Amino acid sequence: MDQDQVKLEKLREMDDVFRKLRRLINAEYNRFNVHGLGMTEGKMVIILAQHGPQKASAMAEWLRITSGAVTGISDRLIELGYVERSRSEFDRRIVMLSVTDEGRKLENQVMEMRERIMFKLFDGFEFNDMEKAIDIFVRMSNNLDPKSDVTQE
Repeated sequence: MDQDQVKLEKLREMDDVFRKLRRLINAEYNRFNVHGLGMTEGKMVIILAQHGPQKASAMAEWLRITSGAVTGISDRLIELGYVERSRSEFDRRIVMLSVTDEGRKLENQVMEMRERIMFKLFDGFEFNDMEKAIDIFVRMSNNLDPKSDVTQE
């Protein structure tokens, strides 16, 4: 096998391992799931709790989803009482999303669940291993989106 073929085989192996890891993380998230919410819904509540009211378009950018998906997710979170929708005081055309008191409680639960998953996922890793993993994840993210600042997420 030539060098390109060897690299392709290694890339396929990495892809298989990465996909399996994502499935396992999703399964773990669902096992500890808070109130039947998906990861993106939980992330929306966290963003609103930590960064204050946001326009739907800003939420779409934060979450890297369409504005239509933001509408669907926010509708569900509003129905559950975790998020509220309001009009901007300065421009009535702008719709703002903000977290409710119940949403703040939920944020704490979601953050605790994420921490439990991370501790389980990285059990047995030395600090140096975690630094290497961060470097690899950042490089991979930058390869897909050079403008992104993954350290902010």
